[in-house]
This record gives sequence, structure tokens and C-alpha cells, in this order.
Amino acid sequence: MTDHPVFSGRGNMTRRNFLTVPLALYMPVTAGPVLAQTAGLESGVLRVGVLTNYKPFSFMEGHLQGFDVDVLKRMASILKVELKIHVDGMANLQKKLNSGEIAVIANLLLRTPENRRQFDFVRPYAANQLVCVQHEEDSRDFLSLDDFLGKKLGVLANTGVEDQARGALGKSVLPFQSIDLALRQLAEKKLDAVLEESLIADYYIEQYGLPIKVTSPFAPPLSSGWVVRKGNKLLEQRLSEAILTLLGDGTFKPISARWFGYDVSRPSVSHTSLPR
Repeated sequence: MTDHPVFSGRGNMTRRNFLTVPLALYMPVTAGPVLAQTAGLESGVLRVGVLTNYKPFSFMEGHLQGFDVDVLKRMASILKVELKIHVDGMANLQKKLNSGEIAVIANLLLRTPENRRQFDFVRPYAANQLVCVQHEEDSRDFLSLDDFLGKKLGVLANTGVEDQARGALGKSVLPFQSIDLALRQLAEKKLDAVLEESLIADYYIEQYGLPIKVTSPFAPPLSSGWVVRKGNKLLEQRLSEAILTLLGDGTFKPISARWFGYDVSRPSVSHTSLPR
């Protein structure tokens, strides 16, 4: 789907260096005017952008919903502000952020070098990483791309994960336009494994009761967070403080459990903690 974050890292990848190259969120660079560095909260209104079709984080099914949306609503309560939400694709949200039409993009974007040059990041509230997903009855260990040679590996189409895996494995890689299709085929034992973000896999396991499981990590934890316009430190600090309140007052865990079945502020497949 077009608004799913796309992993980059295109080039001549090999099985040996697949796990050593950082996975990065591709986001087109667009120029915007230099605006006054204001917090964006002075009027008691927080103008926020969220992605249109990024399940389970923000999506439309009758109404706007998702994990990031629920977090956003709780954050508004902590900050005592009214929300004005703009639902759009990534390119348009970035233009709106640069122009000052919105003050923050409230989806978990990756802290890649490119994104850090363009945005200031708010403190993260969820741990996520690329993982191997297998059928719950499958006891095999898939610890590297070499283990998938001659197997059927499902990935999301048109992403760097597809490029990197296909460069190493060729026809063993089967791309899917929607990751839920890959996970459902895995549940039917038509695939040997799927590579996907741990949070997305956990969501489909929790919400749809698929007989699949998250097994081994295939990359270091992905550092991500909401973003504000570069230089808007005051808003970044206010939002980061509110996230600390959210994580400490007991209101985050029910939100997390609703979507994933556990507290995602702590990694499920790695002992690495969220960055402070």
C-alpha cells in the first residue's frame, strides 16, 4: 500500500551484509519555506497529520482509527489541547508540515540520517524491528537469509526488504502488495516465513488470531517517533514530556494491549530498550 513506510537500502546487497546495513524509511525531500520556530500549541489547538492507510497505526474503516491515533488522543488530553487532524499521504503531509499547516506528523517514522536532517524527532513510545514470522507449528530456525534458500519467503512488495532479499535469494522471495495477504498465506502454510515489522505482525496475530508467531529478529531495533519541523525544539520538548507522562501514568498499556496484546514500549524480541 502506498502509505506503508518503505524500506530503502537499494543496491548490490549480499546475504552476508544484509543484516549489517541499516534499514531506512524512504521519504521524498521537498523544499519548504523557513518559518518561525513556534511551538504550535499557543492557540490551544494542535494541528496534526496522520497517514491515510497505515494499518494498524492510522487508517480509515468507517472512521479514523489506529494505535497512533489512540495515543494521539491521549496526548491531547495530557497537553489540554484540541486536535485538528489532517489525514493524507506522506508527500502531502510533509508539504503541510513544511508550510506550517500542521505542526507534527503523528506516525512512528524511522530516525534515518535523511529524516534527521529534515525533522526533529519526538521521544519514541513503541519498540519495533524487522523480524521473521513463521507458522506457530514450525520449529525450524531461520536466523539468516541463507536459511531461506529454496524456501518461500513472503515480503511486502516495492520495499527495500524485497530488494535486499531478492538480491540474495532470487525466486525464493515472493512479494505481496499487502502484508496481510502474506501473513494469511503463511497461516495456511503456503509460505515458509514472512519478513515484517514486529508490531505489524503482532497486530495481525492479536486481532485476527492467525496461527503464526514472531521468531527471530532480522535487524537491530528500529528507532522511530513522531516528527516536527526541523528547529521546532519547543514543540518537540513539549510532546516528549507528554509521552513520558503517557508512559508513566498507566494509560499507555491499555492502548497498547488493545492493538497488540502487550506493552509495546518494551521490545518483544530484543532486550534493547527504547532510546532516551
